[in-house]
Amino acid sequence: QVVLVIQLRSHDYRSLQAVGEGRYDKQLNAFIDEWKADGNRRLGIRPMHEFNGDWYEWGTYRGGSNSKAAFKRAYTHVSRLFRKRGANAVMQLSYNCVNPNDDQTSFKEWYPGAEHVDMVLCSAYNRAGIDSDHQKWETFEQVFGWGYKQMAALPGRKRLGVAEMGTTSWGGHSKAQWIRDAFKALVNQYTRVEEGFWLLQNKDGSGDWNLNTRSEVAAFGQSMRKYEYAADGVKGKGGGGGGHGTQ
Repeated sequence: QVVLVIQLRSHDYRSLQAVGEGRYDKQLNAFIDEWKADGNRRLGIRPMHEFNGDWYEWGTYRGGSNSKAAFKRAYTHVSRLFRKRGANAVMQLSYNCVNPNDDQTSFKEWYPGAEHVDMVLCSAYNRAGIDSDHQKWETFEQVFGWGYKQMAALPGRKRLGVAEMGTTSWGGHSKAQWIRDAFKALVNQYTRVEEGFWLLQNKDGSGDWNLNTRSEVAAFGQSMRKYEYAADGVKGKGGGGGGHGTQ
């Protein structure tokens, strides 16, 4: 499945209010017009991703007018617009897997309602070494486990996924082993996950997110081959179908 991450940018950290008021409707409608003219093929729509953070204009931890209520209003507005226009959209609610500063606020506080959501995902990164605030190596379970439990507890039993995932190779730790462990956990432990997207792009100035060594390439390829059929079999029993992707 192809997924479009929609960034409704304002550069003043008040974009949630603007989205909820419909100030981006012209651009969204123009996109839907082109999409439908191209055949209206099924597409994942992921608006205002990682909203439970403080690094984007729509982040609810930015303070000011970017409240949880403002987010729910904005997301609901976008979801209704796509549905009203008959767009063949899979509406994806995309959290960060942890809240800033280890805040334990439940994901339910941002949930706009089951009728506006087709799939729930969160971003899970081991960011070890990228800056002074990330000086601890974390396993996939540590970066994804809490978010998975939060997503699984949301009303409506929606399809679940990993919006973005990846790891550095900081401090002599093995990125290859992290990759193997992550694939194993997704299949055997986090059994409701149906879709995942791995970041394969060196960013943040670290130059370290891609598969940069032969051992890392081998770990990724071998894990894909080892688990793809097992995952399809598990998901197939529920009629959902498995999925994966890269960025």
